[in-house]
Amino acid sequence: MAHKILIVDDNASTRGELVKLLVDAGFETMTATTVPEAMRALSTSTPSLLITEIRLDSYNGLHLVAMAPKPIPAIVITGYADRAVEADARRLGAEYLAKPVSPGELYATVQRALSTAAARGVFMPPRRDPRSDVAPNTMVLVNDAPACLLDVSAGGARVEIQCAPGATIQSPLAFRLEELDVALPLEVMWKRRTSANTWVCGVAVAEDLRPDWQTFLNVVLKTVPA
Repeated sequence: MAHKILIVDDNASTRGELVKLLVDAGFETMTATTVPEAMRALSTSTPSLLITEIRLDSYNGLHLVAMAPKPIPAIVITGYADRAVEADARRLGAEYLAKPVSPGELYATVQRALSTAAARGVFMPPRRDPRSDVAPNTMVLVNDAPACLLDVSAGGARVEIQCAPGATIQSPLAFRLEELDVALPLEVMWKRRTSANTWVCGVAVAEDLRPDWQTFLNVVLKTVPA
């Protein structure tokens, strides 16, 4: 059975070119133009691979990689080469390609992503740090302003941030608790606007700050270190 590939791109021409290249190479394809549409596809279908553009309206294609309901190998494609974005993509287990992408390069990357996933027995390396739920309305200080923590892991968190209409979110974000006299800088891995003045962000902590982040989590989750 041919592998099915989900292609997410809001440019009809690019989307069509990718479909043709992959169908000619023997793959089945399905498409989406927005992150919400792609999330629905990932929830109701079982594609073998995700190929997504980075810039998707007010969303970020990395959001799909990070928040896919099931593990899936991924390739992110961008017309704006950026080492920071590349590092974020690879940290999430995704391949990274900068346009223009030749048919040979695309095919080789697809085969590599699928082969690596098959060798590991899973679609994508399992999430390194499982998420933990937090109590509803758990508030923290982000850049010294109240924000709502949605869930956490040993490597980061999801957080809902209120800001002025039209304002955006800049990385890094300084996380602080009133109980702890320290501000931890976390990098924004993805972000999406949910209303005129609300953003939901996925943030990650640097390896050398994980011990401090764990202390932060102990307070948030009201746990006692082992």
